[in-house]
Amino acid sequence: MMIAPGSRADGKPPAALLRAQRLGARCAALLAACALLAQCAAVPTESAAAPPAPSDYRELAAKTVKDFQQFKTSSDLEISAPRFIHAQTGWNWLVCLRYADRGHPRYYAIFIDGNKVVNSRYEILTDRCGAQPYEPFDLAAAVKPPPPVPQRRTD
Repeated sequence: MMIAPGSRADGKPPAALLRAQRLGARCAALLAACALLAQCAAVPTESAAAPPAPSDYRELAAKTVKDFQQFKTSSDLEISAPRFIHAQTGWNWLVCLRYADRGHPRYYAIFIDGNKVVNSRYEILTDRCGAQPYEPFDLAAAVKPPPPVPQRRTD
């Protein structure tokens, strides 16, 4: 029986060849993972010119959280000024609400694009709501009543 050079008598490939194949498969998997993760990068490549801040951001924030029980009962509700940031939904204005929950400060983030809310959530670390200056926010006063319906004249 003749054995080919570089092979074993039992027909299995040499250990060095197996190691090289495993290393090649690992490198291919690593490159594929890097390519996929590069598509998910949340860091913007260029900054956008900030449009004017929404003037009705207080009303938009109030309408967003008006039905939340913790905001209805909170007497120390505060709001931050809008900041233009890059988020999952693109370039948006971010407004943060701060309130006390059992003696601890809590934050709620509201993302505004133009004149509509595109996302809202409890603050996560990257929102940086805790580092913002706040001013008092009266939830009831911020919501404008609907315009009156014009009455028809019956002359």
